[in-house]
Amino acid sequence: MGLDLDQGREMARIVAQPFRDTEGKEAALPVVARIFLVAGIVACLAGIVLTILTGGFLPLGLGIGSLVPGVALYVLFGALAEVIVLLKRIAGLPCRGTISGMTEGTISVCSECGSMVYPDNVKCPSCNADFAPVGRAGEGEGKS
Repeated sequence: MGLDLDQGREMARIVAQPFRDTEGKEAALPVVARIFLVAGIVACLAGIVLTILTGGFLPLGLGIGSLVPGVALYVLFGALAEVIVLLKRIAGLPCRGTISGMTEGTISVCSECGSMVYPDNVKCPSCNADFAPVGRAGEGEGKS
């Protein structure tokens, strides 16, 4: 009886689909960087605790001495990961990594002195220039 039910259906088949893995070893670099940073922070905290418990400053020096290379390696491995991601993008490969310093957006600045201001300010906090009301920026031009 089970054969009668299967006769009207089409059998499933295996379909080969192309796959392109563009994430390489650069994905591991930020993880390694975080491990070095956390290890440096833990060593520094352990040095502080040992300094309090023993009264000597040697553990504190060793802890801080471990924190400095931890931070340096964190920055170095993060930068290496960004370089690899950038090179992959230049080569036209799709890549999921991020590159620092690539954000875009808008900021509000005073037209008189160039200092950064909030968009809803009525006066510049640096030079006290009056701003035109929002929505009527062009009306105030040419009038003194």
